[in-house]
Amino acid sequence: MPIYKLVSEMSYEELLGWFNYFEKRPVDWRDDDRTYKYLQTQGVKEKPWAIFPSLENIYNKKDKPKEEGMIDMTSFKQSSLFGKMMLAVGGENVL
Repeated sequence: MPIYKLVSEMSYEELLGWFNYFEKRPVDWRDDDRTYKYLQTQGVKEKPWAIFPSLENIYNKKDKPKEEGMIDMTSFKQSSLFGKMMLAVGGENVL
């Protein structure tokens, strides 16, 4: 689609949606992620967003979509059921 058509036909809501998308998924974030993973193999211990600010929203998702049927492990590990599982014989290797 040519730019002149895009400018004349895109609604304001759609434009805001694209801004939101690129805030969550910056352009070329995959290249930064690939480079970070390569640096990890070289021994870098730094957090990804400390080296590449574009990766902060990727690794620290605030609105992670929860898959249906999946358990939220952070809340499960704090539950009494998990505590009882850990007290069971051989419970140290449950997860």
